[in-house]
Amino acid sequence: MVIVVWMLACNGKDAELTGSPLGIPLVMDGVTYAGAASIDITPLVTEGWTDLDGDGYFAGSFDDPDGLEPFDDADGDGYFDAVFIGGYGPRRPATGVHDPVYARAMILARDGEYLAITSLDLVGLAHPRIWEARDRLAAEGFDPARLLVNSTHNHQGPDTVGLWGDTLSMTTGVDWAFQDQVTDAIEAAVRDAAAAMEPVELSIGRVRMRDRSPFLNGSYFGGKNPDPRMHGMIHDGRDPVVVSDQLLVLHAQGDGGTVFTLTNWSGHPEVWGSDNTEISSDWVGVAREVIEAQLGGVALHMPESLGGMQSALHGELPLYLDDGTPVFQTCGADAIADPEDTECFGLAEGSDRIDADGDRVPEWAEPDSWAFVNSHGWLIGLAALDALSTAAPLEASPLRVDREPLVVPIDNVSYNLLGQQGIFDIGIENALRDPEVCPEVSSGILGCFAPHTFRLQIGELSMISVPGELLPELAWGLPDDEAWRAEVDDPAARGQGATYFPQQDPD
Repeated sequence: MVIVVWMLACNGKDAELTGSPLGIPLVMDGVTYAGAASIDITPLVTEGWTDLDGDGYFAGSFDDPDGLEPFDDADGDGYFDAVFIGGYGPRRPATGVHDPVYARAMILARDGEYLAITSLDLVGLAHPRIWEARDRLAAEGFDPARLLVNSTHNHQGPDTVGLWGDTLSMTTGVDWAFQDQVTDAIEAAVRDAAAAMEPVELSIGRVRMRDRSPFLNGSYFGGKNPDPRMHGMIHDGRDPVVVSDQLLVLHAQGDGGTVFTLTNWSGHPEVWGSDNTEISSDWVGVAREVIEAQLGGVALHMPESLGGMQSALHGELPLYLDDGTPVFQTCGADAIADPEDTECFGLAEGSDRIDADGDRVPEWAEPDSWAFVNSHGWLIGLAALDALSTAAPLEASPLRVDREPLVVPIDNVSYNLLGQQGIFDIGIENALRDPEVCPEVSSGILGCFAPHTFRLQIGELSMISVPGELLPELAWGLPDDEAWRAEVDDPAARGQGATYFPQQDPD
């Protein structure tokens, strides 16, 4: 995940020209250059299955095509060659593909400095895969410390971790050939983006989703959404209800049109739920299509603080049709004749339902449906376009990248057991065991992993990456309003109807 801060830039270091790796223009001319690319990484689902109870969980046998839940043994070998979906629970094989998943990249360069960002429609990717792509690029002079690879944290893409096969039978969820394909795609996307670089003007816009419509907020936050916890399209299912709902949009405009549009927002791409069995990029794919249809270029997404839980799942969203048309409730014959129905009484049949504030009341998208996914994507896509309509120019000076490793001891008991069984894409063999780097090995820990945190500076815009799902309260701080102080100071103020701690029984 990536936290984006719009702040006053500090002075950057003087650039040292070191050639033009991959053809990236490293010239001291005060011009910002950008390129972007998109690579389709959708897996091929050759063997589907029949989800008889519709719960998304494969209850059959991997070696019996005619078992409790049968599968299509396309190659006739008697074994289920499943494409497992990463996210939620295990044993969720794909039955097909709803929409593609991608690896997308953008590169910025100015006055001898450059940086690259790659976004993957995946739940996550282990750093050895990323290192391999960096090493290939480094062989041609690309500085590997200048490449940030992030995943959208998509819960409807292929498992790239290994966790979502079946750990009880030691069945990995990873397709090793697909893992190699992802590494190839990271490299290819960066190369293609470098080859497409041109002079651009940057602009940046932002909007808080809570300010877009009262129907995106529940009653706890003064809104009209049927879900009282909803706040800025986020249903924070875990107390305290603290959301990060700012959508930030970075746009690069070249002479021939848009080069890229980068969105940064906190909502999980998981809004269908755990019973979906089709590969998809979730709402992110819809939002990108909305943006690209209007602006052209390549749209890509970086998640913000995801933890807590930042998601529209289990909430309510206004319904949008596939073409972006909002759907509103209408008044039927009974409603217009009912004097107690103040929103419809006396109106013509078929009129829009109008609330006491004069607002048209939306239809609500069906939960756990493609209509819900589509509505979410349109809401974010339209908000991004509106944010850019009032965007401010952004000078990409200074342009800089800083990277630091986070050495993390492997003290998870389950991982210590399963990590040695070849289930996960990152295994114990990838761990650091030098006591000077990982002192915990001296006390019995099997080793440490070393993911990285990045700080990217693009003029007045700073981005800080954090491995995992950072809580928004750690990123942005805690609320400081009267309701927060009351519920923190007095546990009796918590429980049903409370704003920030609605799930906690005060007793």
